[in-house]
Amino acid sequence: MRRPILITGSTGKQGRALIRALLHGLPPIMPSAEDEYRIYALTRSSSSAAAKALRESENEERLQIVEGDLDDRESIVRIFERVSGEEGGFWGVYCVLEFPGLGADATGEERRGKLLADLALKYKVQAYIYSSAMRSGPEHEDTLILSGRAKANVENYCMVLGEKGLPWTILRPGFFMENFDDFLGSIAVGVLKSGLKKETTIGIVASEDIGYVAAGVFRHHEMYRQKILTLVSEFATMTQLEDSYQRALGKPLPSVPAAVAWPIMKMNKMIRWLINDLEKSHRARVEGEYPQLENEVSLANEVFEIRMMRTYYDWLRTRKRQRRMERLGESRSRKAKWNQLSLGKLLTGRA
Repeated sequence: MRRPILITGSTGKQGRALIRALLHGLPPIMPSAEDEYRIYALTRSSSSAAAKALRESENEERLQIVEGDLDDRESIVRIFERVSGEEGGFWGVYCVLEFPGLGADATGEERRGKLLADLALKYKVQAYIYSSAMRSGPEHEDTLILSGRAKANVENYCMVLGEKGLPWTILRPGFFMENFDDFLGSIAVGVLKSGLKKETTIGIVASEDIGYVAAGVFRHHEMYRQKILTLVSEFATMTQLEDSYQRALGKPLPSVPAAVAWPIMKMNKMIRWLINDLEKSHRARVEGEYPQLENEVSLANEVFEIRMMRTYYDWLRTRKRQRRMERLGESRSRKAKWNQLSLGKLLTGRA
């Protein structure tokens, strides 16, 4: 049975990772005849370079680019109506929304998330996954602001719609490993080293592993209906992450000096808020304020079936092997626009 799935954020890292996982699987677990998916990849512009690259990466029978804007309700309704007529409707929907920027207004993010949940309920979607963000636990819900508050409101809205029949699953990814990449990543490392206490741990995850978890939820959707999964491969201090980088790649984790990091924190109150939020998350975990967290992390790891999500060390080693293969002549995969949290957005507030 072919299962049509709508994926938002399809040209970003999460979306592309999910598409690969659904269509190609995680060896040795490969898609079966029962898991024949047809992907409808939502993009605002089907003529963009990222959309063209995505279109060229898969057979048209398996993946179709659809143009629509979550700020234009009718454009999304038309997509649902069209697929209802052609294939009996979407079987699944994956909703990941673009981060508006640290300190930026997030009312649009909340509106888009609620719109997609409403349509998923109206058109009787059988598996609905909302990709949110890791939280500090129930005791800190009232301290959420901007994008964090928007995500919480969308989660709560999905749960309310669940009482009417929406088959929701919520994913809460931790801090993305990719945020430590390149020059902006060196700023992230410097800021976190300077701002966090030495013993403070950060829950981290690779975007590719988010795709595998989401694909696993779709394959076993009844098991994870009305469940919250927190996607974290490990909780590590900055010192431990530096050690992992050194062991994996044989060189230090790039970092701007404290003399550069401190002025950034001093000038940007939202960077200071982020540091404080990471401290709260650490305390909530180690002091038992978030007792559900262990189970939420276990649920995410069990989806893999053959292994757990990769640690920072394992992820770095995997990338090192991939880049070695590329240098030996393998075709280099195209880079997609990183449409989730990154230091560029944290510093500039741009979506």
